[in-house]
Amino acid sequence: MKRLVPIAAALLALCGCGNSGRDADIIAPPYVRLAAGPGRPAAAYLAVPIRGDRGALISVTAPRAARVEMHESMHAGTMASMRPIARIPLRDGEMLAFSPGGRHLMLFGLDPAVRPGGQLRLVLNFEQGPPLPLDVAVIAAGGDAP
Repeated sequence: MKRLVPIAAALLALCGCGNSGRDADIIAPPYVRLAAGPGRPAAAYLAVPIRGDRGALISVTAPRAARVEMHESMHAGTMASMRPIARIPLRDGEMLAFSPGGRHLMLFGLDPAVRPGGQLRLVLNFEQGPPLPLDVAVIAAGGDAP
C-alpha cells in the first residue's frame, strides 16, 4: 500500500486533478526496467494520451541519465532488430505509447544510485507546448511491471 500512494499521487498530478498545466492522463503506470548487467541501458515504457496540438515528440530527457533515446523494435521473420527514432508525430487525442516489443525508451548512463522500488523523472519534450515531466517507478531487470 505504501508503494501505491506515491504512484496514485503522481497519476492524479499528471491527469490534471488539482494540478493545472498538466495535459496527460496516464493509462498504465509508467516504469523503467533496469538493465540485467552493469553498463547496459535501462528501458522505459509508458502510455499517455495527447491533449492539444503538440506537433511531435522530439526528445525525452532524464536528469539521472546521460541520455535517453527513442527506439522502435522491428521483426522480420525470425530476426528482431531496433532502430532509433528522431521524432514521433502526434495529434490531439492520439496515444503516445512506449511498450515492450515496440517503441521504447532506452536510458544510457543511468545514475548507479537508481534502484528498484525508487522513482525516476522522465521529461517528454514536444515541438509545441511545455515539456511533460513524469515520475516513473523503477523495477529490477526481472521484476514485474507495476
